Amino acid sequence: MERSRSSLKAVCDAGPIIHLDELGVLYLIEDFQEILLCPAVIKEVQTKRPTLFEKINPPFVVLPHAFPTDQTLIAMCRALSLDTGEHEALALMERDPAAIFLTDDSAARMVAERMGYKVHGTIGILLRSIRRNQLNPKEVLGLLDSLPQRCSLFIKPSLLDEIKLRVKDEFHL
Repeated sequence: MERSRSSLKAVCDAGPIIHLDELGVLYLIEDFQEILLCPAVIKEVQTKRPTLFEKINPPFVVLPHAFPTDQTLIAMCRALSLDTGEHEALALMERDPAAIFLTDDSAARMVAERMGYKVHGTIGILLRSIRRNQLNPKEVLGLLDSLPQRCSLFIKPSLLDEIKLRVKDEFHL
């Protein structure tokens, strides 16, 4: 069954790309209309997953280096010492605020939410895959169970347990 592509654009930080690849489900982001990336994110992904861009074909659009112009955004990026990739990705969000910001960095998430941007991380993408009929709830639960062993994403065990319980309750597993 061919799935329709979402009408949503995303701006992606390196974390979700790396973590979804570690889990073997990077294809879950292929249904976005476009995934905007900045050079610093590309560099970080290539450093940690050197062959990743050779094996997938998501709708990546690489844009030139970007720098925030909003003074509040600049101040928050500095105050929280965000790295170059997050800084540039947030600058892309500033240009396209209707996009979804994909990040697993808690400080970048906090800045994005403060700026009014919609934010998802690796866990959100896994949960979204159920709604998009990419994975079924049992498959997502299996990925969540294996996450600590297969993935470099840091998540508190208690939060991961809460998320798994929600999936089990919602889908009667």
